[in-house]
Amino acid sequence: MPEPSAASGGEPPTDERPGADPGPRGRWWWAAWLVPGYAISYGLVLALLSDGFFWLAIPGMLGLATVVLLALHVLLEGPFGAAVPYATDGTDREGPVKHHYKILIGRYLLVVVVSVAMVAVPLAVDVDYLYPFVGTGMVALLLGTRFWLPQIVSMRKCARILKVYDFEFRSPVQKSNLRGNGVRSLTLGAGGSPRMSAREPLFSDRWPRGIENGVWFAGDDPFGGVILVPGTGELMCMQPATWSAQDKARRQADHQRRERARRAGLARKSI
Repeated sequence: MPEPSAASGGEPPTDERPGADPGPRGRWWWAAWLVPGYAISYGLVLALLSDGFFWLAIPGMLGLATVVLLALHVLLEGPFGAAVPYATDGTDREGPVKHHYKILIGRYLLVVVVSVAMVAVPLAVDVDYLYPFVGTGMVALLLGTRFWLPQIVSMRKCARILKVYDFEFRSPVQKSNLRGNGVRSLTLGAGGSPRMSAREPLFSDRWPRGIENGVWFAGDDPFGGVILVPGTGELMCMQPATWSAQDKARRQADHQRRERARRAGLARKSI
């Protein structure tokens, strides 16, 4: 049975559940650029079949690699595209975990299916001008797996924490900076909480809408925890950005708090 977090905050103003706003970087916007880019690069790679223009295959290969990288980024690291099917008011711990797993696994399965098809079909029909798809499919599968595994590891950390701690509301949230792979720095509440290093399992490269107004926190400040963003529904696992600065606070914590942190996987720095 999850237990309440170590500190408590106020109550959120509302429990709205709008979907994430894709903005100009939505998937259709990206597709409008990536599909022509892939077609042009593919055409250049086919210069390998000619006698005099084989050198055009070099920029073609670079173009295909770039398109694959961008496509994987858009697919695997994009925010939610619609309203989440669970409450974001801190009353549901299992819903966010299940939905994040569903999104991550579904996206990876799409990468696997498309990659395998790109490799298998050209080999089956044995047509020369289709063979560039084989290389593209293999690269997409390898890189997709490389990008996806850290997302699942991050999600498992969130799930483990939510088996131990319950949610409480913290407001406001002070945003510090936003880095790659879903990593960002933030501070919960008006004072007393350390600056946290947080990672979103989806690895989205944006701040969730309205996060500055407050979040649901499950954890213990000196050890870390998980936040749930009201409305948009994103989860982030987090720990103190300067881990050593909280050594004294962790030593002063009673046995029950230390044991809960151990069960949640927060006894050591891992984020």
